[in-house]
Amino acid sequence: MAFREPARKHATGSIHYGPFPIRPGRLGLSLVMFLVAPLLALVALERDRLVCTPGARCVVTHTIASRTRGFPMSALRDARADIVRGSKGGKNGAVVLVLDGGRELRLMQVTPERAGEAVAAIRAGLAGQRRIDVTLSGPWWMLLLSIGLLGFGLTMAYPSLKGLGRFRIDVTHGGAGLRVRRHLLALPVSSREVSLEGVTEVRVEAGVVREVGLSKGEAPMPAGRIVLVDRAGATRPLTAAALPGQAVHLRAASELRALLGLEPRPHGVEEQLASLPPLRTPPGARVAHAWIGLAVGALVGLGLFGLAGVALGLLRASDTLEGWHLAVGGGGGAIVGVALALRLTRERPPP
Repeated sequence: MAFREPARKHATGSIHYGPFPIRPGRLGLSLVMFLVAPLLALVALERDRLVCTPGARCVVTHTIASRTRGFPMSALRDARADIVRGSKGGKNGAVVLVLDGGRELRLMQVTPERAGEAVAAIRAGLAGQRRIDVTLSGPWWMLLLSIGLLGFGLTMAYPSLKGLGRFRIDVTHGGAGLRVRRHLLALPVSSREVSLEGVTEVRVEAGVVREVGLSKGEAPMPAGRIVLVDRAGATRPLTAAALPGQAVHLRAASELRALLGLEPRPHGVEEQLASLPPLRTPPGARVAHAWIGLAVGALVGLGLFGLAGVALGLLRASDTLEGWHLAVGGGGGAIVGVALALRLTRERPPP
């Protein structure tokens, strides 16, 4: 069979390839994990240390805030453990230092048992005029949980991260080759040259995205990449690996064929693109996604609120969750989450 070499002597121009679709729900869950993980790490790594030297001063060091506070040991009169109840019935103990003039200095919250031990050590030091060295710290298991959440979040987000950015494909050397450049946030991250010698066809090589944690019956996300086909049937991929999506590859391949002067063929990328139906989410599924958006949005909002509060010095990682925290952080995030879920599940072109 004789193949007609496409006339590319005057082929010029470029096309854009991407952006590539993501699974909003999985990416949102990963975002929740990325926000919760550092909060748990802050709680685990928080330290308050009280060191008092008889006849000299007491110094309280806060590790996370990187600050110290000092006062004469003679000003320390007593210590007590206050029981703090959380919004879900949990109990923590807060060590409170009682100073001259009725002043009080509250240390971080720990378990009631540890708070009682710290108070007993402080009182013993005061009674015997001995050196006091008490350290309060967060639960170590939260650091392990933080690392686990971060790792699982990265695993879930990897398919979306894999498709980040978009490509610009330029015809170069008077139609003799292609330059494929990948950009992320307008910054070039990779580039490759692909020869057009002997190319007679442009196709899409289909595949799927390997994902962890798929629910029962949930289909893997389709993937693909554009390949050039020469007279001998050998393929030359434009990207190193398949990327998420289906229509995005067919659309770019169709544009590239037109740029190279290749005529449409039966069952080619043009027909495949035209046959893809628009995405429609059933009403019941939209309601379910809205509920998920509410929950995820509330968690993300609460996480951002907590991180901002700690960064600004308005909150401490060991503070008990209060109602106004939920109202401001969780409520605002829930509203945004529902709105985003409804927008993402509207009727839309195939990805």
